[in-house]
Amino acid sequence: MNSFVSRAGLLLILVATSTANAHADDSGLPGSKPEYGVMPMASEGSDPRLERLLSRQQTPKQDRRRTHPAAVLAIQGGVPIFVGSDIDRNVVRPGGGFSFTTGADLGYVVPELDVGYMAVPIDPPGSLPREPLQRVHLGLGARLQAPNNSPVIPYLSASFAFQWWKFDALTGCTLLACSTGDRFRFAPGLSFRAGMTISFARSAAIDIGLRYGLSFQGDGVFTQTRQWVEPNIGFRFWI
Repeated sequence: MNSFVSRAGLLLILVATSTANAHADDSGLPGSKPEYGVMPMASEGSDPRLERLLSRQQTPKQDRRRTHPAAVLAIQGGVPIFVGSDIDRNVVRPGGGFSFTTGADLGYVVPELDVGYMAVPIDPPGSLPREPLQRVHLGLGARLQAPNNSPVIPYLSASFAFQWWKFDALTGCTLLACSTGDRFRFAPGLSFRAGMTISFARSAAIDIGLRYGLSFQGDGVFTQTRQWVEPNIGFRFWI
């Protein structure tokens, strides 16, 4: 009798030990314990819409509002088109230009400095050869923008432009500009721009805008104030 009881007790101890070991092994399996920041694996029969919602909630949003000043570098290219009631489209053609911009992003305001070059083809009537009206400029201004959490940031900018024009043609002042010979002449101007940046990385964005520029008569460059519009596109970087 005592031998039977001893054997039964030993059997119970072995069963209890094996059960405890099985529970310990199960607790070490991957996914058996919830991990912080990791979405549990979908179970069979779960709702796919709920899973997508949970996944979006766990994706951190990038805050485009900068809490400290950041340096800005930008490059843009555009197509200047002179406008006015006396502009002959058969003579004054759409041109091309580019500019480089640097500044300090302070959040809602960005002081900026930009330099650039522009050329507009002029086709004089008759047998005279085509001659480009060239412009080199240095601009000082500021941009007003609306920072937000989305990738799109709208803006408005204005600047005073120091401009030097060159039109090497033997036509006097009969066309868009006066002939400046083989040298650049100074004429001040203003520039206004509206557009938006579309971020494709944390510190990079596509910059799309429309510029309105004007130039005063200056040192024998124009006989009246001249105006142009310039759709442009470029890239903007924060460093």
